[in-house]
Order: sequence, then C-alpha cells, then structure tokens
Amino acid sequence: MINTVENSRAKKTAGIAVTYRAAAGGMFGTCPDGCALKPFETGTVKVDRDYESAVRRAVPTKGIAFLFTHFDPTQWAEQNTGATNQTVFNYSADTLADAARHTRDGAASVVVVPADYWNERASAKVTESSGVKMVRCPNETTGIDCAHCGNGTPLCARPDRDYVVIFTAHGATKRKAADNATAGGCYAAGGNVAIHWRNLSERGEITEGDGEQVERFAAGLAPRALLRHHIAGDIGAVPRAVK
Repeated sequence: MINTVENSRAKKTAGIAVTYRAAAGGMFGTCPDGCALKPFETGTVKVDRDYESAVRRAVPTKGIAFLFTHFDPTQWAEQNTGATNQTVFNYSADTLADAARHTRDGAASVVVVPADYWNERASAKVTESSGVKMVRCPNETTGIDCAHCGNGTPLCARPDRDYVVIFTAHGATKRKAADNATAGGCYAAGGNVAIHWRNLSERGEITEGDGEQVERFAAGLAPRALLRHHIAGDIGAVPRAVK
C-alpha cells in the first residue's frame, strides 16, 4: 500500500513530494528480511518486479525522483542509467566498506555512521573510506533541505556519482542504527514517521496496485517537482503473512 504526500511538511523534506509504502498489517512488510535495522523478521526476500519497474518510471514531468533501498543492487532488475525520466535508486549499505565497493561498481550508495563519528571533526563535510570519497549529507552541516540540496539536484538524485553520501544516526534509535549486530535501529520506527507508516499499514485493502498508484501520483505532480519515494518502506514483494 502507498501513501502519497504532495507537499511534505517535515523539516528536511519540506515542500517536496514524498511517499510511504507498507504491507497490509505490517509496517516493515516491504522491507528485505536481510535489513539489519528491522526489529523483527518479515519474510520479505524478493523484489516486487512490477512495482520496481513502476517506481522507476514514477518521475514528475521534467522533474526529479529518487529513493533508498536496502535491497542489494544485484537484486535490481536494472541499474541506474542516468536517464532524466527515471527514479534514481540509492543502495543503503550496511558499512562504509560496503558502500565504497558498490560505488566503485557503479551503484549509487549511501550509508549511516554512528552519532559520534564526527566528534573529532564536527565541521567536516568530506571523508574517505576504502579509497572512495564520502560526502556528508549537507543538511547535517548547513541545515539545507532536500529541495535546495545541490542547487536543485540533490546529491542523492545523482545516479552516476563517484562518492557515497553519509548520514549520521539520529533519533531515539541512533545507538542501534550504528550497530548492525543489534536489530531495531530503523529511524522510521519511531516519531512522526512511524505514526504515518503504521496508519498506512492498518488501512483496509485497496484495489489499486502500488505501481499504478505511484505512477499516477508522479504524473499528477507539478512540472519540475522533486519526489522522494519511500520516506519509509521499500521495493519488496509483500509476503502473504507478516509475523
């Protein structure tokens, strides 16, 4: 199931379009079981190919769309091509080394670092790992939002970049988010994001498919709009039952 918001009111995504995706009865039902941030098993192991294809096409007219996924790039049906009419997929890697490896392989990647990662370089904006450049999300050092990042082309919406975008763990689950051995670090599992995500998962069944809905939403946005898919949720095939 999809929830669409034409103009986000959240501080970081203010003014841009966003979506949420969930399974009926389960917030994490579209997320891969291998994601270290989930608090429990969901049984989702495969990508929903129909939805993946649809969300690739779900871009506002002359606009920009991007998303983050915990599904490994080897599971994607296709890689980012750089085409202006395609949603940019970002792989959310578990470690700096993993993000560096996938970036070298040509897959746009991001990663979360511990809250104390910048303690000795609080004003740092760029670092390096495994020979690959790592760029800190500009919002963390300047307060700039997604709508104005990169002079209108957010770093995360650049498909052929040769650097990793770093986000710093934050919120109530930041300690768990920085430790891949501890489940439950998903930032979307708490706060306002969780409220929206949980409400979506508790909706009754709808007849329109996720792919149809997300494409229709993108097509209806104003020309040159910026769309961030999946404030919470992923491209996984919804399992028959959620534990």
